[in-house]
Amino acid sequence: MAEAEFENILYEVRDGVAHIVLNRPEKLNAMGMGPGSSRDEIARALEAASDDPGVGAALISANGRAFCGGGDLSRSAARTVPETPLDHLAFNQEVMRFNARLRAVPIPVIAAVHGLCLGTALGFISQLDFVIASDDARFGLIEGRIGHPGASDLVPVIGLAWTKFLIFTGELIDARRAERIGLVLTVVPSDALRGRATELAERIARMPREALALNKLCLENLAEASGRAAGRLVGRAHDSITKAMTSAARAPDGRFFEEILKTEGMKGLKAARSQQYEGPWLEPLSDGD
Repeated sequence: MAEAEFENILYEVRDGVAHIVLNRPEKLNAMGMGPGSSRDEIARALEAASDDPGVGAALISANGRAFCGGGDLSRSAARTVPETPLDHLAFNQEVMRFNARLRAVPIPVIAAVHGLCLGTALGFISQLDFVIASDDARFGLIEGRIGHPGASDLVPVIGLAWTKFLIFTGELIDARRAERIGLVLTVVPSDALRGRATELAERIARMPREALALNKLCLENLAEASGRAAGRLVGRAHDSITKAMTSAARAPDGRFFEEILKTEGMKGLKAARSQQYEGPWLEPLSDGD
């Protein structure tokens, strides 16, 4: 599959590894929805890599100053009519289809995360096999501050308490904290991120391909049978309800967040959100932690 076939990502195979690079830096690599979107292209690239007998692993990284700033909010800002409950259901079903395509990839998939990794991006990386983070990476479910859902995929990865903290507060955590709670495998210096992640992907790609696929299938099925599948169905059903109620979410000054986004854009939304809090509540981890 040639690089030119994609508009939102770059794709290249080197030394047995499919390199997929999110390439919308001007949008902080925000993920769109539907045919031709970044979600669609990522899934198609991973499926192409899986069909290539010369590929043993995939590595997803990003250009620009952020891995992914979350979902593309331009759709919400441009909306002229209210969304219906069926619209919210259809959105969640599309997210579930995308995530299912990610989990079905038989080769190991690694994410190399730098800068911001927010909202939609957390749900995305939670479907992958490993996350390597640079020391400048920050993670968060910032959509919790404006009344949106988005936490359900994280519970099997980091547990209930940390998932609640992230969605209840919308606070960002740094890479060391993300490593501590199991969201990322390890943290490396920012200038070494792609090199170290590539090294891991190339090592895995040299393993017996059939054994990798079968071991991955075994572990994924074990996770599904242990409750991940049931939790996902329940969580997504409630996400649809929460999303339907986001039009009622207000800033501390009483204005509706959705109306602020529509009339003042992201700058106005950030200003309204800053009324909730500015600095973090969590104390930073020390070198000895």
